[in-house]
This record gives sequence, C-alpha cells and structure tokens, in this order.
Amino acid sequence: MNEEDLFKLIETREDDRHDFKEKWYSSDVNNSKKAEMLKDIFSFVNTTHDEDCYLIFGVTDDTREIVGIENDENRYNTQQITDWLSSLPIEPEAPRVRVETISVKSHEVDVMIIRNTDRVPVFLRSGKKGKGFGNHPIGPGQVFTRKEDTNTSISGTADYNQLTKLFKKHLGLNLPIEKRFEKVLQDWKNWNYYEHSDGVGIQYSLDPDFKVVFVDRDADAKAESFSLSQVRVDVSWGIAQLKHRTDIIKEIGIVDLDGARFKAVVPDIGSISNSYGKNLFYDCYKVDSLKFKLEELINNMESVISPDYGSLNDFMESIVLYKDNEHQSEVEQYLSNIANVVNTSVEPDSEMISIYKNKLETDVPRGSVELSDLAIEQMAKRIKLGKCIKKFMGHYSQTL
Repeated sequence: MNEEDLFKLIETREDDRHDFKEKWYSSDVNNSKKAEMLKDIFSFVNTTHDEDCYLIFGVTDDTREIVGIENDENRYNTQQITDWLSSLPIEPEAPRVRVETISVKSHEVDVMIIRNTDRVPVFLRSGKKGKGFGNHPIGPGQVFTRKEDTNTSISGTADYNQLTKLFKKHLGLNLPIEKRFEKVLQDWKNWNYYEHSDGVGIQYSLDPDFKVVFVDRDADAKAESFSLSQVRVDVSWGIAQLKHRTDIIKEIGIVDLDGARFKAVVPDIGSISNSYGKNLFYDCYKVDSLKFKLEELINNMESVISPDYGSLNDFMESIVLYKDNEHQSEVEQYLSNIANVVNTSVEPDSEMISIYKNKLETDVPRGSVELSDLAIEQMAKRIKLGKCIKKFMGHYSQTL
C-alpha cells in the first residue's frame, strides 16, 4: 500500500472493508487486548465480499485525523501477528495478514492488511482465555463478522443469515457463474475424465452440473511454435466447451499435442515491437485467466488427456506466464524500449532452423505452409523470444 491508497481509505468512512484505530490495542490485560484484536481480525475475514480488508492504526475513527503511532509501545509487526495467529486453534486456517508502515504528514501509520479468503467462516475450535484475553474469553465456534462499520460484539456471534452468506461464499454460490467455474476448475482432485453420448470431456464430481466437453474443429495450421518441443510436432485442433448444465459458459481453444498424447489450452499471443518497427510474437498465459485455470486442471488431474512431466516441461519452455494483463503490458513496454537487444537475442541460427525443418518434414503433409523457410524462421523466433522473456523476467522480477 502507498500513500495514495491510504488517503483513498481515509477519505471514506468506515465500512466492511476498513476500520480506523487511533492506537494499537492496549497492553492492559483488563482491556482484553488480544481478544479484541482477534475479534476484529476474524470480523474482517468473515465478510461476504471478495476484497482485502484494512485495520488502520494512527487515524482517529471520528474525524479521520492522522495522529500517528510512532510513539505507541504496543505496535505489532507482520511476523509477530502471524506467529500469534498460528499458535491459536483456528478453523479452518489462520488468517493471512501483513502490517505495512506508511510515513505521512510527519507521522507513521500502520496498516494491517487482512487477506480475502473463501475459507470462511473462521473461528476457534476450542475456547481461548487467560493472559491477554482478560475477562472476555472467546468461545469455541463463536463467529464474528462485520456489517457496514459494526463488528459482532465480543460476547455475541453471527446470526443464521450471516452464517448462510458466509457458507455461500465458501462454496462460491455468491459468485457469477464464470467465477464459480473458475473456482471449481482449481479443485483438481475432484475432476474425472469421461467418454459417453455427448462426447469426450471431464466432469466435476462434487457438482456434475459443471463439465468441460471437448469438440473437434478444423484449422489450417498443421503445427505451431509451441508444438515443436514435442517428439511429434503435428497438432489437432479443438474447442473446450465449459458447460454448466446445458449452458455453454465459455469456449476455449485447445490442441492435441505429440500425436494426440495429451491436450493443452492454446496459449495467447503476445507481441513486442522490434528495432525495425515490426512486431515480434511469442506465446503466453495470464495466470489469473479462466483459460489458464483450465490448463492447470488438465496438467494436474492425472488423466489420459494430461501430459507427463517431461512433455509438460518441454511444452512450457517457451511459454511466458504473466500474472495478469497489466503485468504483460509492463513487460512488453519495457522490452520494446530495448528493442535492439531483443532483436539480436531472437535471431535463430542455422542449426536450430535445420532441426525444426527436419521435425516438420517428418510430421507435416508435403506442401504445408509450415514447411516454408519463412514460416520455420518465424516459429523459431517465436520460441526464442518466449525463452528470452522468461529468462529476462527471472533476472529482473523485482523490476517488473
């Protein structure tokens, strides 16, 4: 979090995403310091939205004046809170928190960032009292939550409607259908391969309404840059229909690789400008995308459509992974600014061209456009650029 982000929160009155504290929790046992802190953390974890939450120390809750906590003896850092939470009997798992300090207007403001999770509700599986919990022990199964700017009281618990909403969040029932699909795709162990009347596909065993049907399609391309790493370089094209009941939620391009030994999601195409003002292309995935979630599922569900370890490594050797669209834009812009260096790095040598040409002549029909010298050179450049970007990102990951 930076100063601009902090001021955006300060300009907004308290709600179910942030709360202001003039000071850290008192060290006076009678004020139940740790019980109150745990209650407040639990209250922000047990919210039904899907955003991180913030406890902001050093700002008054009424006037939102920055008073700072630089002289507060009760300050905690990330490690201290993490260790404390990990020591407690928390179900289903300890909240993830981080404390950041921001210098603003000659003061220090601490911000506790409480990460969003669908592992809710959180609670103690056994009661907690004694040192630090004062006269307000927290009971087993007691669920604290937050509605607008108000937390559940230390002696109370969430009502039935609040609990229902939290379990809907846990199950993803509060999400749009595409987001729900994204959620179930990440549950790798509960998907099964099938072959029956409506075709070949995979189905989610915990909710069979979710399934992926694979449909063949025609395409002109007989090979792709990302297939040249396999023993067999020819490809067969298809579409993965992500279906909920009878509705098609999304269609994603797929290919059968290495003589149809495994399936893969067709990567996105990225590009940067070279020193001659032309675009250089490469293959990539965005980790936050639905199509990459499907790619991960295929790779990890251990079925007849999944690649073995070696084939997957070969397939991924020139495919760049970005966090999201913004990350991709940052990297491509940076590399476009050093186009001369990039252009030199992606020129294929004669040995590389010869190896690819021999592989293509073995598996691709005579007369295919992929056998032309220009096409082979372009695929080789695409592979080299992908490897170049992966190496660059590995070296300069803190910069980008």
